Amino acid sequence: MEDNNKLEIADMEHYKDQDQIFSHQALVMRSLNKCIELGAKELIEGFYDEQTQGRDGNVKVIYKEDTRRAFIEAVKTAKMIMICDFDDEAIEKINKLTKSTKDSYAKYVQEQKVWYNNAPIDFQEKHPVDLRYLSPQPIFQQFWNSYIEEVLDIYRSIFEELSQLTKRQNFYGVESFGG
Repeated sequence: MEDNNKLEIADMEHYKDQDQIFSHQALVMRSLNKCIELGAKELIEGFYDEQTQGRDGNVKVIYKEDTRRAFIEAVKTAKMIMICDFDDEAIEKINKLTKSTKDSYAKYVQEQKVWYNNAPIDFQEKHPVDLRYLSPQPIFQQFWNSYIEEVLDIYRSIFEELSQLTKRQNFYGVESFGG
């Protein structure tokens, strides 16, 4: 007895959906548009919003996205897509900017450590923290937010470099060749 419910995938290498043909330029455009969309509004820290619903007064807690981090992630995604197009200038500038995010992290870890070590002993006992990392605890929020704001500016600069790269790539235009 033959099972007609079996699916067989044949020649996936040459498969293409007629509606969606792969285009690197389209991926770049979509990723850069997402960066613009996310970066063109107020970039704020995430927060929990309590909303009262209905007559019974049930409270629903909804997390509102940290739009700063969403923008940073969108730029990282654009960078991942465009990495095959990087020229020497892009590599140098983006590597330098990426290194500065690590330097910034180390700076705020050190500031947090100094602040914590100068705090009273009873405070340190109530709030133990691994001083090798920026702490997510609310009492250390000032260091985290300062770090994110600095990194946000760095990722704006990375996005600018990605935009300059598209210019150097002739905005991904295709030359016409006459016969």
